[in-house]
Amino acid sequence: MKKTAGPALNQEKRPLKPCPHCHGAGFVQSMFYQLRCDNCEASGVVCKETGESLAMDDLVIQLRIRLNDRSQQLRSLRKQLAELRGGESGRGYGAGGSRYHGD
Repeated sequence: MKKTAGPALNQEKRPLKPCPHCHGAGFVQSMFYQLRCDNCEASGVVCKETGESLAMDDLVIQLRIRLNDRSQQLRSLRKQLAELRGGESGRGYGAGGSRYHGD
């Protein structure tokens, strides 16, 4: 068991789900205009376990964690794509590896 006397030094990714009232939009449609969703504080997500909205500080941290994860995934996919393109041994992009020169 770890002894802790204060807040966590590293923020952990908490499970979130789309808000059931606004369906993840952050706004609800009234008769003539959109209103902020009171259930999720216009964020579109709520805590998966409790179904309650997150505090603004926690929400910013959780969204930043998810953004960093997606950015890392995108970088790794771009790297894989570059490796696949590099393995073409200089062949062209047309049918049969030929390039169209406009002749």
